[in-house]
Amino acid sequence: MSHTEQSEMHPGMQMMDMRMYMIINWDYKVRFVFNTWKSTTQGEFVGGLFVTMFFCVFLCLLPVLKGYAERQKSLFLKIVWQLLAATQSSITMFLLMTVNGWVFLAMALGIGFGSFIFYPQMPISEKHQREDDQQVLERVN
Repeated sequence: MSHTEQSEMHPGMQMMDMRMYMIINWDYKVRFVFNTWKSTTQGEFVGGLFVTMFFCVFLCLLPVLKGYAERQKSLFLKIVWQLLAATQSSITMFLLMTVNGWVFLAMALGIGFGSFIFYPQMPISEKHQREDDQQVLERVN
């Protein structure tokens, strides 16, 4: 900000001390999702990474919840699932927009763990199992 722009600032306006990088950075000063959720110390950053990882594990639970809602034929559960899906997509986008390598790794680990834990319950897993069983039957015949 130039000197003339600073002099035109109102008394209540403050300059932000956080930088926005357009390349992958490995700094611990990050804004998670909202401007007020920022890490200024390494401890806060590590805590934010764990929250990010657990959030990504939860992401892998959503297809299971969708399959459950479809089996129950409940309009309420389908609406709740839609709201959760919309919210999680926005939060995922905000996390990716941090452009921080550590956040990317935490997201990858969370999605990896979540897929490992929840894949057997996912509807796509049942579809793959049926396809595998059908291929085995075709080979036998």
